[in-house]
Amino acid sequence: MKKTIVAATLPALLALPAFAGNLDPVIVETPVAAPAPVYDAGRDWSGGYVGLSFGTGSGEVDDGTASADFDVNDNYGLYGGYLWDNGSLVYGGELAYSSLSIGTDAGDADADEWMLKGRLGYDAGNFLPYATAGYSNLTVEGDSGDGYVLGAGLEYAATESISVRGEYLNHQFNDFGDTDGLDVSHDTFSIGVSYNF
Repeated sequence: MKKTIVAATLPALLALPAFAGNLDPVIVETPVAAPAPVYDAGRDWSGGYVGLSFGTGSGEVDDGTASADFDVNDNYGLYGGYLWDNGSLVYGGELAYSSLSIGTDAGDADADEWMLKGRLGYDAGNFLPYATAGYSNLTVEGDSGDGYVLGAGLEYAATESISVRGEYLNHQFNDFGDTDGLDVSHDTFSIGVSYNF
């Protein structure tokens, strides 16, 4: 009986070293970390800018008893400012000058307007829709008056340094030229090209 067990067990024991020698080594692969996702924050509107604009419009003079309409035939402008981009919110200030040619039934007149405006917009990538409002001073043939301006616009970043914009503004001047009851208002539409730095 013992011989039978030994005879049966011996071949199995002799095969173990051969079986063990044929085991392939275990290869542990080092996991490769996936690259971190790239977050595209879009355009950063922060920085200074200067630009040129051209526009047109129309307006009205009202002295309380009668009113007269006029046209803003040409509106050439210069502007400059600075913006801060705070994520989705963009805000800043702008100083602008416009040279206007005003056409009335009585003839044409030249006017100059200075504006100091605040801007508040939404960062939509290469597009910047914004609202604007501020102080304005209008001088027409030697008479001047202080007032306010408000409006809205849309700016598009064509390149990193060049942007174009369209802007609507409503201008209001009460008691123009220190004349009680003489109110001047006009609406302008302009396009502008800016250099951003």
